[in-house]
Amino acid sequence: MLTVIATIRAQAEHADRLQDVMGRLAEASRGEEGCRGYHVFRCAEDASLFLTFEQWTDTGAESRHMTSAHVAAAFAVARPLLAAPLEIRHFSEV
Repeated sequence: MLTVIATIRAQAEHADRLQDVMGRLAEASRGEEGCRGYHVFRCAEDASLFLTFEQWTDTGAESRHMTSAHVAAAFAVARPLLAAPLEIRHFSEV
């Protein structure tokens, strides 16, 4: 099992729009083969900060996800809304 945590910082004035984009991305991603969970969180103390918590069966499933059409479409819409580059980290359970 591979766990992926992404930290996403929106420009404050675009945070609500980014939330919509992230929600649609999560919904599409949950239907992918190898996806065991895909959750989006918005920080209670800082509404421009988002986090995704994803679980994939293996690195191949996550790699297919990253090259999917819905990820490319979400990135194209989200990029101009961001205040900082995405931070994506991969974890394995110990």
